[in-house]
Amino acid sequence: MKKIIMYVLSATLVFTTLSFGIPETVQAAERAVNTATVAKVQTLKGIRKLKNDRVKAVILGDSIAVSQGASDPIKNGWNKDLRRTLYKTYSNNIVWDNKALSGVLIDYCLTRATEIESSTDVVFICVGRNDRNFYTPSQFSRKYTQLIRIIKSKAPNADIFCIVEPPMVSLDESSFMGIRTAIINVSAKTGSNLLDVWSAFPKDLVDLDAFMKDGLHPNDKGYKLMSNYMYDRLVKVIKRI
Repeated sequence: MKKIIMYVLSATLVFTTLSFGIPETVQAAERAVNTATVAKVQTLKGIRKLKNDRVKAVILGDSIAVSQGASDPIKNGWNKDLRRTLYKTYSNNIVWDNKALSGVLIDYCLTRATEIESSTDVVFICVGRNDRNFYTPSQFSRKYTQLIRIIKSKAPNADIFCIVEPPMVSLDESSFMGIRTAIINVSAKTGSNLLDVWSAFPKDLVDLDAFMKDGLHPNDKGYKLMSNYMYDRLVKVIKRI
């Protein structure tokens, strides 16, 4: 009961912060980019192989990328669940190479991206939560753009999916909004594919808590929601091909 009361109070503060703490330019940019991104359909080459063959996929990111907070990340992580559901649809596996690590910034992803093999079919980028405390949205945007350039140079035929990580049960969630906008912008400008997982989660903090392990990392239910969101969008883009 105390926990719920705390989140209700936090929700009030967060909504006040969101109303007055985010610059109007950031809010306007986000609205504009959302419209542009939805209208742009990417031509995919790697993920389409699921129709006939296995797919080699790399994950770059932080603790959410490695499903920290799941009861058993090896069995209940978002990527494992995504592989299971896609296999049921296409009878072919995604072979994961998870290069993510808990607690890291985008700089770590820049280093690990240089290891990507040219035969990689898909790259999922799942980073940004930690970076909100170290980089401005503009700084993060430059690094994120550099990351995509490295990926394209290492695996020219790979599809790139930019994941916006889930919301937090926190008073500083507003600080992540600039990072989210940067990911949306860079995804559109670089011709990458956006997976705005953030939008799939409840915004009410009491409701959101049901999907979270510790306020930051999703629990099994949260990672299932994340996986379901990604599955629906991947299937849609595969069907467009």
